[in-house]
Amino acid sequence: MLLARVHRFLTVTGVFLCLLPMLARAQTVQPKITGDDFDSDLATKESVVTGHARLVYGDILLTADKIRYNAAMTVVTASGNFVLTYGKRRLLADDGTFNIETRALHLHNIRLGEFPVYLSGDTVDGTLDEMVFTNATVFFREDASYTPSLHAKRLTYAKGRIARAEGLKLGLLGGRFLSFNSFEQALDSSFISYLTAQLGYRGNLGAFAELGLHVPVAPGLKLGADVGLYSARGIMAGPSGTLHREDAGGSIDDYFRSGYIRDGGDRKTDVLGAPVPHDRSYFEWQHQQQIGEHLTLAGKFNYWSDSEILRDFRHKEFNQIQQPDSFFEAAYTGDNYSLSAFTRVNPNPFFRMQERLPEVRFDLLPSALPFGFYERFNASAAALQADAFGTDPKFRTNRLDAYYGLERPITPTPWFNFTPVAGARVTHYGDAIGGKNTYTRTLGEIGFDTHLLSSGTFDYKNEIWEIDGLRHLFEPVLSYRYAPEAGNGRRYIPPIDRRVFSTYLQPLSIGDSRNLDDLTNLNTLRLQFNNTLQTRDTTYGSRNLASLNFAADYRFDRVAGRKALSDIYTEFALTPAPWLRWEVFHRVDPHVPSQQEFNTAIEIVDQEWRSVRLATHFLKNNYEEYDLQYRQRLNEVYDVFGLWRYDARNSRFNEQSYGLWQRLGQTWAVKYEVSFFNGPRRESSFSFNIEVELLKF
Repeated sequence: MLLARVHRFLTVTGVFLCLLPMLARAQTVQPKITGDDFDSDLATKESVVTGHARLVYGDILLTADKIRYNAAMTVVTASGNFVLTYGKRRLLADDGTFNIETRALHLHNIRLGEFPVYLSGDTVDGTLDEMVFTNATVFFREDASYTPSLHAKRLTYAKGRIARAEGLKLGLLGGRFLSFNSFEQALDSSFISYLTAQLGYRGNLGAFAELGLHVPVAPGLKLGADVGLYSARGIMAGPSGTLHREDAGGSIDDYFRSGYIRDGGDRKTDVLGAPVPHDRSYFEWQHQQQIGEHLTLAGKFNYWSDSEILRDFRHKEFNQIQQPDSFFEAAYTGDNYSLSAFTRVNPNPFFRMQERLPEVRFDLLPSALPFGFYERFNASAAALQADAFGTDPKFRTNRLDAYYGLERPITPTPWFNFTPVAGARVTHYGDAIGGKNTYTRTLGEIGFDTHLLSSGTFDYKNEIWEIDGLRHLFEPVLSYRYAPEAGNGRRYIPPIDRRVFSTYLQPLSIGDSRNLDDLTNLNTLRLQFNNTLQTRDTTYGSRNLASLNFAADYRFDRVAGRKALSDIYTEFALTPAPWLRWEVFHRVDPHVPSQQEFNTAIEIVDQEWRSVRLATHFLKNNYEEYDLQYRQRLNEVYDVFGLWRYDARNSRFNEQSYGLWQRLGQTWAVKYEVSFFNGPRRESSFSFNIEVELLKF
């Protein structure tokens, strides 16, 4: 009896398993076909629809003048205004076949749109995920005659990228002038990441034309060149390129640029008064790399054949930096420490630089100890060098340095904090001066930092400025450091890391001082008053509306050339709205009293239509200048802009610039600019530029 029941169960189960594929097929979603005229053949299982024919299958929509569907083969044959829409993609063709289950297709005279790319070809074979085009043409962002395009004999388009291409050429305005045997390119990044062209005239260069171009040669790597033609100077040319790669293990970014010219113009003299040579060149390189979570590599190298090479040919870049830096650093960061190796070299003899050949440094971040103490520690070993410059001789030394500091915060109330500090710094010089071969300096410091924090709230609201209540934070800060021996041994120390010109307050502690070879005795009290006005943020937390801070030092030790009471420093910032910012920096000598420095900047930005920035710069006995920048959007195509720099001491405009931005579709931007210059300067008094920039390709 039991065997009979088991036999019956197995028989029924077998029949069910045999019928399961048929039942599953019956439950499968069938395509929905509509049209003006419908005809079907039960024997062949074919349906023919004409007149506004339409087939819907899941997320696939197919329309055509005529659609023939074979249910047995799940194959669609369509002709006349073939349009297939799938997700973001839209395919247009004259005719073709498409399998709705396997998604295999074969199309003729295909056009495909998937922003930001548009492709066309004679035929396409493959699937919706990978399509192979023959005689393919590719436009980026828009199909227009002024848009750069690609042409390939055979091109594979897969999952948003050109996976493979054979016989590829790059062209513009119907011409194709750059060829590549094969390459691949992700379409979510720029194909040509840098393409600019400039035409114009400058008095010191004559009529000029400049072109820069990068094209891909390997995944993430783009190489090209910069070429400039100057009627009064000659031709400057040099290779350039970029590299960007990113994976789970980290990322790498590289950039280099160069140029060489046999200058036949009026070269004048360099910053040292020496004649500028005929053969002029420059090379710049930047590197940024992340390896895992802890290791970072960063570097920069700048070579100039003379001090004026960028000033003459790349004056806008020269305005950003007049003394180039060259360094390389490897830094490893742990949970509460960092270990770094830093090298700085000076390939340009017309600038003075503190070279490190190299410096290895260890930094222990402030770490908790028992009984509420905190410690900090850093140590370094460096080979230092400063070449002879002007009347300064050459210095070189091997230096070992270490600093250890302790502090113990005392917080009896939430609004009061008092922190005694103590530290010691030991520095050894392997090559001393002043009759000594070596010299070791040991310094100690003591002091304190104290903070008071008070606040007041006000129930004030203003809908225009989105103010929902006010909170005023007032924080007096008093700091003191005492290191009476900090200036000892100066006559034995090679002055390489020296004090540099600065109009801002410098770090107070000897543990934070960068001018390690140029310290002075320290017995200084610093007083600061910090004020911040805040309101509730519309999304979360609070936002600052305004800040007003004061600071000054009082030196108990008399140092030659310094007064007991320092200048009084004032900083003010007003940010009542994201589109408005006003900043002020003021420095006054209380002994005279007289204003030493006064800098302001007010900026109003309307991202949609305009921006304006007015800045003032005053430094006693040096300069007084007013700077105004304005930009106005006229419509979707045109922007106008202007720049004015006025020298009040000499009653003249040092620079005036007037310009117009024009956009050509989504691809190009053209900048027209006229500039006038005044005053004693190396550059010419007039320039006219037409700059063409490829926005995205």
